[in-house]
Amino acid sequence: MKLTESHRTKFSLTAIFFTFFMDYLSWAIVFPIFAPYFLGANSTAFSSDVTFTTRTTLLGLFLAAFSLGQFFGAPFLGDYADRHGRKKALLVSVFCAVLGLALTAWSMGKDNLVLLFLGRLITGFFASNATICLACIADLSEEKKQRAKYFGYLSLIGGCSFLLGAFLGGKLSDPTFNPLFFPSLPLWVSTGLTLLNCAFILWGFSEKESKHKRIKFDFLHAYKNIKEVLQTKKMKSIYSLYFLFLFGWTILLQFTPVLMVQEFSFTNSRIGDLALFMGVCWAIGSVGLSKVLLAYFAPLKVLEFCLLAFTFFSAFMIYPTHFYATLGVVAGCVMTAGLAWPLCTAMISGAAPNESQGKTLGISQSVQSLATTIAPIAGGLASQLFLGCGFLLGALASLIAAVIYFSLKES
Repeated sequence: MKLTESHRTKFSLTAIFFTFFMDYLSWAIVFPIFAPYFLGANSTAFSSDVTFTTRTTLLGLFLAAFSLGQFFGAPFLGDYADRHGRKKALLVSVFCAVLGLALTAWSMGKDNLVLLFLGRLITGFFASNATICLACIADLSEEKKQRAKYFGYLSLIGGCSFLLGAFLGGKLSDPTFNPLFFPSLPLWVSTGLTLLNCAFILWGFSEKESKHKRIKFDFLHAYKNIKEVLQTKKMKSIYSLYFLFLFGWTILLQFTPVLMVQEFSFTNSRIGDLALFMGVCWAIGSVGLSKVLLAYFAPLKVLEFCLLAFTFFSAFMIYPTHFYATLGVVAGCVMTAGLAWPLCTAMISGAAPNESQGKTLGISQSVQSLATTIAPIAGGLASQLFLGCGFLLGALASLIAAVIYFSLKES
């Protein structure tokens, strides 16, 4: 039976949506796994004489590995897709992501930290399909309204993928939840699903002609994007604000499980529950509170409030005296971050001319990758002083972002 154009488009969209889903799942799946694996009392990765400060430092490096891979991988894969076509780029990247996930799962089972780091780096480099997915959506959309609708689906899929990945990762990796489960099981499940993703792309995705042979590979594309930010004073300030906010948010996101493991003896399963709670708080902030506040206040006024509130809540993360009080502070952090993130993106877009929107937002992706790479390392090093020091560092970054924002207002 010959497929119609409409059916081919639907199958192609399904393949793209599933690819996007797996990208976020591959990132979120270790959210409830790494903190207990590195810091838990029963961890098999370290001998008993390895200090807590050493473990937190190494944890920061391992959390940064995926984002570091994305920093270099996303622009490279985008160029590869333009030169060789979307389908080939998707197949190569997804299959290599399978290898990275399998290496991560195997090395965790063997407690081989060198290969574990390499596995996360490879997975991050090749699980950077967001740029290709966006390009495919643009190719498959016949009009702007349809494109906006599909982009909205991607946003929803990304959020649901993080929640599901972190929640299931916590359950599937926790032997106390089920004796048949073990720490690397979620990674093996993710490997199998990503392999299934290859089949979706191979048999379900049909692309339009989108090859540009003159495009050359450039491993330093992301670095050049960051360098370009420094050329314009106003955009430099805006991107600096965005970087600092994301820096603080990433520390909060990555080291809250560390706090819960150390202070409240959280298991993998309970960290998965925490991820679900944080996801709900994010939705409340980005959808519920956003709708209410933006009905009465200008977007930049709301952003001003968010930066100051996030600074306040992050600073209070150093006082984990009571579980529910700490959970309340986490909720405040996540809701204000959920409010601030889209407002920062809107500010970046609003400061750029219409003819350079794509390039401007592309640079913002590089800034985002850089922030999510540096923040876990800095947070791990700061935690050597005391457990909550990373949160203070994040609060300081958010405060500097607020200062930059006020300087922009006055200029």
